[in-house]
Amino acid sequence: MPKYLRIFLKLFAWGVFGFAIAYGVLITPDNPFTRIFRGEISDASADIIVGPYPVEKDFQRLQANGIETIVSLLDPALPYEKQLLNQEAALAKQYKIRLLSFPMASILGQKLGDYYNTNANAAADAILVTKGKIYLHCYLGIHRVAAVRNILEGKQLTVARYTVQKGERSQQALELDAAEKYYREGNYSKAKQQLASMQEPSPAARLLGGWVEFRLGNNTTARKAFEEAALSMPDATDPQVGLGYCDIRENYLGSAEIHFTRAIQHESSNAEALHGMGLIRYRQGRLQEATDFFKQVLAIDPQHVEAKDTLQRLQDASKTLKTKRGK
Repeated sequence: MPKYLRIFLKLFAWGVFGFAIAYGVLITPDNPFTRIFRGEISDASADIIVGPYPVEKDFQRLQANGIETIVSLLDPALPYEKQLLNQEAALAKQYKIRLLSFPMASILGQKLGDYYNTNANAAADAILVTKGKIYLHCYLGIHRVAAVRNILEGKQLTVARYTVQKGERSQQALELDAAEKYYREGNYSKAKQQLASMQEPSPAARLLGGWVEFRLGNNTTARKAFEEAALSMPDATDPQVGLGYCDIRENYLGSAEIHFTRAIQHESSNAEALHGMGLIRYRQGRLQEATDFFKQVLAIDPQHVEAKDTLQRLQDASKTLKTKRGK
């Protein structure tokens, strides 16, 4: 074998070996080398945690901290990120955490692809309309995460940094967790008491306060809280939904429809806004349209009790009417 060919083959072999090592490093984000560059997992205003690609031990921490949704910015167009995204999907399923993917290709902070900014905005919009606690991440938890964070802060959603590397949470986050727990249990008085103890309530806490007041029957106080939330979170749908329900309670159906329509235009699958539209059509006597709205709600959330009950009443009334006509 000629000498130049032996040299070429050696160089080729070393190149393949080097590539294999590099690829191995990339698909194991928690290795000692990559760990030097990885950002911290951090608590963001109690509702959003930002950080790097989550390995399994991170999933355990996130689950312990009440994370319900993960927003991943990994791009499957990059081979190693495609493999990591597949692993993440499997872990999300195992830990029963919802996974949303908004691919943003980036290498060492350099944007790749013409969809980078589009998906950054889409990720921010998804975060604004997603209920529950969220973990937002890219590969290192630095560049792509920062792009989405900047958009969120531009929409007046604060993304602060508090370390939860050891599964810790800020005091404000713990207080909001407790208030949400009381609210989900139907203990609205206790939830109100918990929220009142917070020294500097976040926009999410003020929004929850609106729903607490609404459930307690305090429509004027609830409306004020929703109006304040709408000002601090102009692109969020929940304040509009809350205002719509306040209007329904006072029979301002035209105003309620405006609020629900705004919410649906921003988030077409918002079950509560669609349910509100169903209630409006029900009160207006437009029963077929009401039925259609309630069916849409149940297609999104099959366990929506109020939509299920109202739809059942409509269907029972329709059967009774048909029976009477038959006689």
